[in-house]
Amino acid sequence: MRSLSRKLLASVALVVMVIAGVATVAFGYNFAHAATRSPSAVSYNGSHGSIKLVGSVNVAKLPHASAALLGSQPAAHHPYAVTMRPQPKSNKPQPSTVSHAPVVNSAPKTVQGSLLANFDGINAIQSANVNGFDLEPPDEGLGAGNGYVANFVNNAGAIYNRNGVTLAGPFSLNAFFNEPASAFLSDPRVYYDRSTNRWFANIFTFDSSSSHIDLAVSASGNPTGSWLIYQIDSTDPNGAGCPCFPDYTINGIDQYNVYLSGNEFSINASNFNGAEIWAISKSQLEAGVAANYALFADLSQAGAPAYHVQPAISYTAPNAEYFMSSLDPNGTFDTRLGVWAMTNRQSVTSGSGMPILSSIVITSEAYGQPPNAHTPPGVCSCPALGGPTPTTGVVTNDFDAMQEVEFINGHLVGALDTAVTIPGDTSERSGVAWFHVTPALSGNVIGGAHITGQGYFAMQGLYLLYPHINQDKYGNDGLVFSLGGPNTFLSAAYTVKLATQNYFGGVHVPGPGVDPDNGFTSTPGFGGVGRWGDYSNGEYDPSTGTFWFATQYIPNNGDSYANWGNRVFQIEA
Repeated sequence: MRSLSRKLLASVALVVMVIAGVATVAFGYNFAHAATRSPSAVSYNGSHGSIKLVGSVNVAKLPHASAALLGSQPAAHHPYAVTMRPQPKSNKPQPSTVSHAPVVNSAPKTVQGSLLANFDGINAIQSANVNGFDLEPPDEGLGAGNGYVANFVNNAGAIYNRNGVTLAGPFSLNAFFNEPASAFLSDPRVYYDRSTNRWFANIFTFDSSSSHIDLAVSASGNPTGSWLIYQIDSTDPNGAGCPCFPDYTINGIDQYNVYLSGNEFSINASNFNGAEIWAISKSQLEAGVAANYALFADLSQAGAPAYHVQPAISYTAPNAEYFMSSLDPNGTFDTRLGVWAMTNRQSVTSGSGMPILSSIVITSEAYGQPPNAHTPPGVCSCPALGGPTPTTGVVTNDFDAMQEVEFINGHLVGALDTAVTIPGDTSERSGVAWFHVTPALSGNVIGGAHITGQGYFAMQGLYLLYPHINQDKYGNDGLVFSLGGPNTFLSAAYTVKLATQNYFGGVHVPGPGVDPDNGFTSTPGFGGVGRWGDYSNGEYDPSTGTFWFATQYIPNNGDSYANWGNRVFQIEA
């Protein structure tokens, strides 16, 4: 049983933060209209291929977790702790214009942004019950539209209506993607495409000698029905140090193609070969035929392997598919962003010609590696360590990498975690750096980019973890993240910036944490802690003018081995 004192600690800390603590919201804001671009764009070579259709699945017929088990802890449950992500490093010295965390000032702001729906998605117990084991941390996939909400987390999934009523699941993502129960799956993503009334989901898997990406496409706008399952080989046997796997595979979409972007790491060695991008014909995927793709591999930028090149979720029909990435090859601090464009995109479906991928580097506000988060102490069961072990916080493992990117209203919208220094605070914290970037073409390549808005969002005494940002058609921004601190349990939170404002407002906490994280990761110098991440998620729903968000927190679920949960909620600006 959880002690009353720990529950009170969570309640008191969060009430103070939301009501009195509005004045502790710290932020910085810079506004720039001047073009910031490199002298010329860099272009990349690609190759053709085809993604094969390997089967289909009917979600309604998948084995689901027993209703009797969904709210109770399994009798025997030992989570599989996901190893720390490989950290890409540059082989060359890179310039850096800053050597410390940016300073973020404090000012009071008004809380804004109405909460319309709020419910729990997949949690650690449900994940364990459908798979026989658990994974930590939870990788957060969320899609919303056509009256449905899909939540894919690690290797478990469920589908809800807008009020949080479960329509399908929880079910194993191994079964959903037609993978054997023994296959290791990672980094699920799911998205509803309104232009075609179809759902898309992807995940990657690897073993000691090969890897591939699974891509699922719904047969209709109802995600509880049939899906087609495609598979694309990502082993790259000829790459340096390969066989390889596509870590952090993320999706983007426009009117022509689905885009998958991964980070190529060797399976059995220590090579990092840079980001890789597949552009896959959307119309052929929907038709249920073998789909053409164009692959751009071993991508680099500014003399270093490119990392986390995020394809945009495009809510309109842009003149190019745009991408954005951060540049911090030495894991310190940096003031640069990568902006990418792909043109001639229709050639993927026709099979004639090749899309044109190009990039430039622009100057941005400073950002750097976020610190690990210190949270209220707890106890990890930690059988691998021989028994109960005190916990002191969570490892963020974030690498100040760009998170999911959106293209709307003519510009890119993105955010990342960064170290920040808040005047009067006792320690360096993790906060959010956000960006509005308007790209421009010069012929068929990226010609330049304007930063039309950028800034920071942070809170005194707290760590903000794994941000995700969306903008609506009116220019209002919604920002979701986890938060926690020495006196605040890890919680799900969000804030809103109206189009007429320069700053984000105060913080809502739709999912207040009530216990310490009881996971464990063997991180040198920070042992006895859980691992947080690896990303939050969200989707803008133009039909309702609202944002759907999901991020993790620590509910009171009674699980002594892995106690993460995640909160799914809908807001309007």
